[in-house]
Formats: sequence, C-alpha cells, structure tokens
Amino acid sequence: IFIFRDYKGFRDDISEYTNIKKVIKTENILGQTKIMKELKNKVKKIALSTSTVLVTGESGTGKEVFARPIHNEGNRKTKAFVAINCGAIPDTLLESELFGYVKGAFTGADPMGKIGKFELANKGTIFLDEIGDMPIYLQTKILRVLQERKITRVGSNKEIDIDVRVI
Repeated sequence: IFIFRDYKGFRDDISEYTNIKKVIKTENILGQTKIMKELKNKVKKIALSTSTVLVTGESGTGKEVFARPIHNEGNRKTKAFVAINCGAIPDTLLESELFGYVKGAFTGADPMGKIGKFELANKGTIFLDEIGDMPIYLQTKILRVLQERKITRVGSNKEIDIDVRVI
C-alpha cells in the first residue's frame, strides 16, 4: 500500500517501485521454438559485449523482456538498470527526466535540482523504451550522449561524464 502526500512524491515512489531490480535472465524467457532459442542465444552473446543495443519491435511486444537479460547477464549486472518509457512522459518533462536539472532551471523545479535517469544509470544500463516517440531534438541529445559519453543537466552548461550502456 502506498500513501502519497503530493504528486511529486507519488511520481518518485512509483518510479522507484517500477524499477525494483527484476533479475530476468534468458532462461526466464518463455518459448522453445527454434527461432526463440536462436534469439535467446543472441541475447546471451549481446550481453557479453559492451555495445549499445537497438531492440526493435511494435509497442507492447516485450522489448524490455530482452533488455533486462542483456543487462543481467553482462558485466554491468551488479549496477543499476533504469528503464524509462519515453512515450509515456510528456515532451515538456522528458528532457529533465532523462538529463536532470539544476536549481532554478524552470518554474516549479525542485529547489535542490534533480539528477536524471542517465546519472541514475551511471556505470549500469539505461533502457529507453519507445525512443521513436520522443522529439527529434531529444533524440539528437541522446546521440551526443552516445558519442561523447557526457550529459548536461537542464539549466546548466556543465558537462557530466557518464559511463552507461544504452539499450
């Protein structure tokens, strides 16, 4: 049972609840067809690499079911796995959710600022679901993160180094 005092608390509590460490490995994925066995073997191989991964499929087809084993069977398995559904967050909030913000960045911002999902996933893995639904300017910012391994919080000009695997 959750008791929420305000919307911000509700949002933060739900975010924490939904990102409880779910240790899903390839053996937990149902399916014994030849194609599914081949897919599970590919997931195991991908998990051992350090590459950025693109998982494609229609909305609701279970991309996160494959993203979690990639994390849980890789060298970052003891670090954070942060999943974020980019299509479920309004465009006006998505940038600050992903990159965080500094004090005074915008009206209504937490006076202490806030770290974003990329920083929460530092040394671990971030899973960006429905990335195609996000605005092009944010997709461009994510491309820069992939190339430079740095983020900049909303309202700041200071770059922050990050080491995160992106799925």
